[in-house]
Amino acid sequence: MSAMLLENGYSEATRLAAFLGLPKAKKMSDLTLVERVERGFPPNTASIIIRRVDPKGQFLQVSHIIPKSTYHRRIKKMQVLTKDESEKILALAKVFVQVLRQYHGDSKLAAHFLLREHAMLGGRTPIDVAKESTVGADLVLKLLAQAEAGIAA
Repeated sequence: MSAMLLENGYSEATRLAAFLGLPKAKKMSDLTLVERVERGFPPNTASIIIRRVDPKGQFLQVSHIIPKSTYHRRIKKMQVLTKDESEKILALAKVFVQVLRQYHGDSKLAAHFLLREHAMLGGRTPIDVAKESTVGADLVLKLLAQAEAGIAA
């Protein structure tokens, strides 16, 4: 799975679907991913992406990205996540993939970045900003792009 995320031969939709643990990830197109968000992701998607970022569970928990009660309720009732919840998880997945890429797969450094207050985010943590909205996730992605380019804004 991790090799798939790094290979340039795969589309962004395929790489994201694999990161999210969605079935048939290799055949995922942009449109199919949009349709998956509309139908709702399985609730275990939240735990899958947390394990991708923090395999040992030392720094991140599902409750960092979705309320614990919501997660357990969806699992218990075998319900998919709502469209809004799925959109937020997709936006977070994009952030997580980029953070892991920039930190060369080092989970400890990635989690440290995500959970540390950042001056350019008004003293908020990147994960808190990213999970609030897709605009917040875009802001964190912009911050990561600036850091990668060596630009201080």
